[in-house]
Amino acid sequence: MPAAASDPMTAMFRWMTADPFRAFIAAGIASLVALFALPMVAWLPAGLVVLVMLASGRVAAGAAAAGAAAGLLWVFIPAFGPGPALVVALAVLLPSYLGGSALAATGSLSLVFQALTLGAVLLVLAIHGLLGDPAGVLMPLIAELEPMLRRTAETLSQWGIERSAEEIGAATARVAWATLGWMVLLHALLAQFAGLWAFDRLREPGVFGREFRQLKLGRFIAWILVACFLLSVVSHGLLGQGWQAIDDVVFVLAAAFLVQALAVVHGLRELQVIGLLPMILAYAAVVLVPMALVGIGFADTWFRFRERFARR
Repeated sequence: MPAAASDPMTAMFRWMTADPFRAFIAAGIASLVALFALPMVAWLPAGLVVLVMLASGRVAAGAAAAGAAAGLLWVFIPAFGPGPALVVALAVLLPSYLGGSALAATGSLSLVFQALTLGAVLLVLAIHGLLGDPAGVLMPLIAELEPMLRRTAETLSQWGIERSAEEIGAATARVAWATLGWMVLLHALLAQFAGLWAFDRLREPGVFGREFRQLKLGRFIAWILVACFLLSVVSHGLLGQGWQAIDDVVFVLAAAFLVQALAVVHGLRELQVIGLLPMILAYAAVVLVPMALVGIGFADTWFRFRERFARR
């Protein structure tokens, strides 16, 4: 049975999804709450759009997206102007809206995960194709941050790490666009998770846990990572420097496989293959040894750990 009607959270979800007007109002309020609580709940308005998509369809979800966009534009236009504010609103809401639409149509969180990951890869490649030298575009901004970079260099020097402000600025510019691609993907994923979790409480108990524990990227995306990694290795070996666009794609895909690794851990926990402590250690590894989790997620594509243990 769905969560009881007397449950305040479920009652709130029911109110939000009752009609397009309520969805518009709720999403507008959610966007303002998210702005005041950044970065912890930046996914909140997009997650609400996904919930409304699943519960009430595209028309109501469109109203929710409009309400969320109105809140974002109201805050960002005075600060940055209409053009940049519109770009921010689209980046925050459009991937989640499209992902929610695909989730409602297919019922598969894995398919949405795959589509959003490929979309993030295409975004990174488009940035490199359109800007030519994306890192160079950021250098004027990096120059304005020189006082902060100098203080960072001094702090690192106290820890025995010798880096100049120029080196830190150049490194920041190199990773900035890959980080943007990953953040867009992560934000859209968190919105799908939040929306499906709320729908789980509202209408279909157990669907979020089941879909998350089955999360996978598939072999097509795994082969893309293999090809890009080999291109990166060859580029570094022959040219003495990386091919930045390919390096950025490797970063985004590796981060996506880290998410798959967490799904594997939860799946094995559900199957009682591992206990609570290994799951806690896996989340600690996100910060301490993330590449170990990337390896687990990538290996799961070929060895299917969850399916193997489920058959036992």
